[in-house]
Amino acid sequence: MTRLILGPIIGGITSTGANLWGRADGPGQLHAWLGQKADLSDAWLAGKSLPLAAENSFAGVAPVAGLSPGTRYYYSLGLSGQPPNPAMTPYPDFTTFPQVGQRISFAFAFGSCFRPEGAQAGQIFRTIGERRQKDNLRFILLLGDQIYADDHRFNGIGKVATSLADYRAVYAYAFAQPSFRDLLASLPAFMTLDDHEVDDDWTWTDRQRTMAQIPIWDQVIRRLQGRPRIEWQIPRQRVQDALQAYWEHQGMHAPPFALPPYLDSKDQYTLAAEDPGSLAYTFTFGAAAFFVLDTRTTRVKSRAETSMLGEGQWKVLEKWLQAVKDAYPVKFLVTSCTLLFNMWLDIPRDRWSGFPVERDRLLHFLAAHDIEGVYLLSGDLHNAHAIRADLSGAQGRLLPLWEFCASPFEQAPNWLSSHTYWPLRTEVVKRQQLFFGARQHNFGVVRVEFPTPDSPRVRFEVYGGTGELLGQVSNNG
Repeated sequence: MTRLILGPIIGGITSTGANLWGRADGPGQLHAWLGQKADLSDAWLAGKSLPLAAENSFAGVAPVAGLSPGTRYYYSLGLSGQPPNPAMTPYPDFTTFPQVGQRISFAFAFGSCFRPEGAQAGQIFRTIGERRQKDNLRFILLLGDQIYADDHRFNGIGKVATSLADYRAVYAYAFAQPSFRDLLASLPAFMTLDDHEVDDDWTWTDRQRTMAQIPIWDQVIRRLQGRPRIEWQIPRQRVQDALQAYWEHQGMHAPPFALPPYLDSKDQYTLAAEDPGSLAYTFTFGAAAFFVLDTRTTRVKSRAETSMLGEGQWKVLEKWLQAVKDAYPVKFLVTSCTLLFNMWLDIPRDRWSGFPVERDRLLHFLAAHDIEGVYLLSGDLHNAHAIRADLSGAQGRLLPLWEFCASPFEQAPNWLSSHTYWPLRTEVVKRQQLFFGARQHNFGVVRVEFPTPDSPRVRFEVYGGTGELLGQVSNNG
């Protein structure tokens, strides 16, 4: 009998709907039952997926719509068309978002870099679950490296992932961790990718995406370890397989992409050579707007060209920034890698520091259009921090720009970063301040409050793996 092996995950949640995701071990169809009673004795069939097929590793989404804003729903996601049994409580639940534009206080969690290791794997997700209850967290942002496909020691398959079957197996290993699975069954998730969903610090070598590469030191280390050639080369097909697996496990349940990449009639990632679109998307929570950047799939590094976002994503981003400038008092730019945390010793140059033209393009755009209330959310660094930079606006005013970073969930901390931090030296940044750093397993919590309608208070807190407070800062002191 076919059974659900991964999920459920609550994705793409809005004020009136959500995407309920799951992956089975064979063909079938997902059925989503919703109710407002904890035992689902009032359940109705709210949505069904398309038939689950091997082409997508039997993963699918049952979209549910027509829900009421700010309302709690219990649910059951499974392969049976029969109503859930009220005796099988407890059932997971979620609460829909408030009406768009409503100035309502809320809190959410975020972080990155989950490499499960040992008997305590996923302890931090149990801690976030406890925080969810205490602080009424409304969702979590997973900012990349949800898997470590390239780390044969900790990815569950004992080798570097080099095929579609390998990447799917790594997802099956990471997403099946009990604490991860339990948390995401009741805490809506928004995800984006970083490098390890494909390979360490990988980039394209040309805009047409015909060839990819990993750093020379990774190649040398794997050769010295006696790893087979396929594990230290990165042909185009491997990237396509990795992005297909990403689509199946992370992209499928996301909100609609702002500039969708090409998928064929069977939802297969095609890696079209034209301006390929991206995995970027937007969503809102009340009076807060979010743009989740794709900093990876169009990234190019070569002697002829260095670019991160691709022109298509830039156009969408700049149009979005102008649209939300006055409509939303709080704006979050979600980037898998840090922008304001500059390091004078940054050998890989894998973050925004390695793309200074695009970094300056974003900073100058914010300043030239006097866009206030912007907060960068980042991961990747393996060192949490809070930074404020004051931009010189077009009207001569200083515009505060904040960066909050939470990383890693479960990985080795980066001891070097805190010793090599160096403030940006650009025309538009007039002042920059690093408030704190935290070099241990951690996650972030952001609280948005509206003491007055036009003066939002945004607070960032960083917690350790067992819930201890490591640092905090607020936009109003």
